[in-house]
Amino acid sequence: MHDIRSIRENPQAFDAVLARRGLEAMSASILSLDSERRARIAEAETAQAEQNRASKEVGAAKGRGDEAEFERLRKLVAEKKADVARMQAEAAELDAQLRDVLMGIPNLPLDSIPDGQDEEDNVELHRWGAPREFGFAPAEHFEIAGVRPGMDFETAAKLSGSRFVMLKGGVARLHRAWRNS
Repeated sequence: MHDIRSIRENPQAFDAVLARRGLEAMSASILSLDSERRARIAEAETAQAEQNRASKEVGAAKGRGDEAEFERLRKLVAEKKADVARMQAEAAELDAQLRDVLMGIPNLPLDSIPDGQDEEDNVELHRWGAPREFGFAPAEHFEIAGVRPGMDFETAAKLSGSRFVMLKGGVARLHRAWRNS
């Protein structure tokens, strides 16, 4: 999840890095949501302080025997309590919205990462060893006929997204046995 403080500190840099990923600028909408959330929190805290002050005055009015002032302050405390609860609920809803937005933004690339459309645009920095040469065409693990029935890509994509696989049956047992050895 992205840090809202870093977006507040430099929204242009955040948008520039998003543009490198091919995404539209988001800092204005994020900061607007954050500003609204912070305003609701401040309102709730102010109302809470007023409620606390009125609560203290209720006791003082009761001690003086001023029933009219006691009833007025008691009603004020009840109103402030409802206002505080409403404002806190609004702030919590805005906080959840902001968290969802920030969690939905992909990771930002480092400045040292070259721009590109796909893996063909990657830059190889160094190579260790030589690629192995085979006298046959190697098969991917999911292409092996005995393994294919134990791999469920469709269900895995529904559960966790692309590039994952759900193992079942003998393939799952073999994988667990290998991992626990």
